[in-house]
Amino acid sequence: MRLFKVDTERFTPDFNDMLKIVMLNSSGFFFLGFLIPILARTNMMASGFEVSLIISIQVLGRTISGIIIGYISDRTKSRTKLVLIGSFGRGLSYFIIYIAIILNSLLLLGLGTMTLGFMAGVFWVPFNILIAEKSNKDNRSQAYGKRNSANAIGQMIGALIGFNILLIFSFFTNDPKFLYSCIPIYGIANFYAGMKFYKGVNESIIFIQKDNYENNFDIKNGLRNSNSNNDGKKKVLMLGTLFLMIVLLFSSINNSIARPFINIYLVEKIESDIRLATYAYIPAGLAATLIAPKLGAIIDKIKPKIAILITSSLGALVTWLLINVYDLISFSFILLLDLTIAISADLLFQNVLSRISKKHRGKVFGTSDFFTFLGNVIGPIIGGLSWDILGPKSPFIFSIFFELMLIPLYFAVISLLLPNIEETYEKKPLHQ
Repeated sequence: MRLFKVDTERFTPDFNDMLKIVMLNSSGFFFLGFLIPILARTNMMASGFEVSLIISIQVLGRTISGIIIGYISDRTKSRTKLVLIGSFGRGLSYFIIYIAIILNSLLLLGLGTMTLGFMAGVFWVPFNILIAEKSNKDNRSQAYGKRNSANAIGQMIGALIGFNILLIFSFFTNDPKFLYSCIPIYGIANFYAGMKFYKGVNESIIFIQKDNYENNFDIKNGLRNSNSNNDGKKKVLMLGTLFLMIVLLFSSINNSIARPFINIYLVEKIESDIRLATYAYIPAGLAATLIAPKLGAIIDKIKPKIAILITSSLGALVTWLLINVYDLISFSFILLLDLTIAISADLLFQNVLSRISKKHRGKVFGTSDFFTFLGNVIGPIIGGLSWDILGPKSPFIFSIFFELMLIPLYFAVISLLLPNIEETYEKKPLHQ
């Protein structure tokens, strides 16, 4: 028996339990994301291109799993089982990465990061579907903002633990077994989180929107559009969705051209002490913890075209500022702005994707993951080659031009898609 919530509330009762699990699952992501490019470059003597391959192979794993799990999610009876498998797989990947660091093996590091990426897709696709099912559509961006906030809290707590362990042991030894001993702890946390999620989240509790009642009323009274009109609308929706996926591909290429090299740029150009450099990220991480739900609430109230214009224009400006500051404090502040803009854009597109189709949410999320992370494979390779050939600022300059060129494409896809999505942005009155 399914239990339903209607529009009088924003989220189902077990929504907060889901967020607690996210904190545990994400505990090691920031620590590894910061250190892997640096360790690959400094300890394993990787070139800029090889660093980009390490980043890209992780994303390749996510690209492969996203579309597969999207189709499976629409057919499986239990999405919590998929989340459990994803959690266990992520936990295993942390142990592979830990061994790779101890053995100083670039090949094993690539295997570990690819496993982490693949299992992240197994985890996040069904998880994002559950968020859509357990939230009011008028608060959908806020729901994904709360997810981002929980993710950021977990990453910051995990990073503080990891970097402090690294700092303390660095006074006594250079042995990587001790310096990076927090990594297997992250793996164990993922095992525990997966079991908690599987036992604690009730899939039968979902939202039913008021417009569902309206649609039922229309069906009974013969007020639905003709089949030919519906067929035409479906064709436009499919075309708009395909166009959206292509735009997401180009957008993710843009977003990932420079992002893997921010850490290296910081260490090589601004602050050479890795321990000090890590603290440049703390304000940005804390901001993500505090503002993600608030940003989601704001995005829910702004027209998508206006939100796109604001985020894209400011994104290009902030990227330019990022490579034109020369002290740690200024860099940290600009990074905070950059993360804020990135969160806003992500929440907007997560909202749109969740509204396209209720029946095929898994396929939509999985396909969007495929195109998004395919772009994230291509982007770092472009960035790595430009870094080696044109210099450290070139990936950021490429990103600025991409950002501005994408604005008209965003406008076109939103204009085509929004009039035809299943969950509209307009609040419909409930029939008496």
